[in-house]
Amino acid sequence: CHHVTGECSCPPGWTGHDCEHPCSSGRWGRGCANSCACDGGDGGCDPTTGTCSCQPGFTGQHCQ
Repeated sequence: CHHVTGECSCPPGWTGHDCEHPCSSGRWGRGCANSCACDGGDGGCDPTTGTCSCQPGFTGQHCQ
């Protein structure tokens, strides 16, 4: 945390005052600043790495 303000510096995939919340669906990375680039199946992505989570019947880097 910041030495003056006490504000937490959350690791990628986490947000909130005490870093207690994972990124909301469709977001990932430090500060949840990135959007998932996943297509078909709407499986979402990993909040830390942005890796797509494909639904059954979909495959590929972006579930295309």
